[in-house]
Formats: sequence, structure tokens, C-alpha cells
Amino acid sequence: MSGTRLLRAADRAARPWKNGGGVTRDVAVFPEGASDADFLWRASIATIAQAGPFSSFPGVDRAFLLLRGELAITVGDQEERRLRPSAPTLVFAGEDRVEARPVGENCTALNIMTRRGRVSMRVGHRVTAEGAKAIALLVFALESTALELREARVDLAPGDALLIDRPADLVAIQGAAIAAEFFYAAA
Repeated sequence: MSGTRLLRAADRAARPWKNGGGVTRDVAVFPEGASDADFLWRASIATIAQAGPFSSFPGVDRAFLLLRGELAITVGDQEERRLRPSAPTLVFAGEDRVEARPVGENCTALNIMTRRGRVSMRVGHRVTAEGAKAIALLVFALESTALELREARVDLAPGDALLIDRPADLVAIQGAAIAAEFFYAAA
């Protein structure tokens, strides 16, 4: 990976969830072309149309952000909670038992996963001061968003993303976006 890569929403192909219970669209996977069994990190958009379990990903940490709809979700032995697009990032282990059901219409969520012990992540609505130490930064646009980089400006439509392998090159984000920073785990 070098520089930046523009990832248009329209270019994402749908594929079934690992457990067959829904559909996902990969935003980015590292290393590029890696499978569910060997990615170091992965970001995808899931459509949740019916009640059911999440796929199990042992040894993986997950960050889950609802983008559209309302979702009732239970992680492990915790009480059911309701997520809306304004909810904080829900973080859980890939081996946790997770049950979810849409409340009303279908839901859409951003799901970010990292291979535990190899890569970690920080996900939120802004880039942290530690961003310059990240190995990669993925910016996912929630609305029309402009990214100012040291040597260029990139305009994103809602649902588009930009993958930056030199996060220190990001100067500013103008618009609502989710930023996922990826770090190699300490040895």
C-alpha cells in the first residue's frame, strides 16, 4: 500500500456473511486480497435485515457503528441495548456471542475488525493526536466530505472512503466522517 486509495461506495460488491445470515460489502481489507481467515484488518458495511447472530471471528477485535436504522443488540451476557447512528462505537471480541435484530427497517452498520495481538485500532468521529503513529488511516464519509492532505484535496460522497497509508499527511477533514486508525501491536 502506498499513498492514498479512493474507495467509492458504488464499487463495493455484496457477499454473504461468514455465517450466511446477511450481506456485507468490504470497504478495505489489509493485506489487500486477504480472506476472512488471514486479514490483519478489515472494514466493511453490513446490512442487517433480520434478527440473528453475528458471525464468530475468534482472535479478532471488532468495532461496530450503526449508520442507519435502529438495532437491538446483545453482546455476551450483557443486557440488550438499542443502537442508533448517534451511539458511541460498540467494541467487542470477535468470539463473543452477539445477537441483533433491526427495530423497524433494515439497518446498515460499519464493522471494523483487527487481528488481536497483531494490529489494534482506534475508531471515532475524529482523528486522534496519535494518528501520525498509525500504519494506516481509513476515513469513511457520512456526508459529502472534503479531506485536505499535504499535497492534495480529496472529495468524498456519502459512503465513500479514503485509505491513507501515511496518516500524518492528513491536514483536515471538512464534513462528518468516521476515522479508523490502525496500529501494529507492540512486540
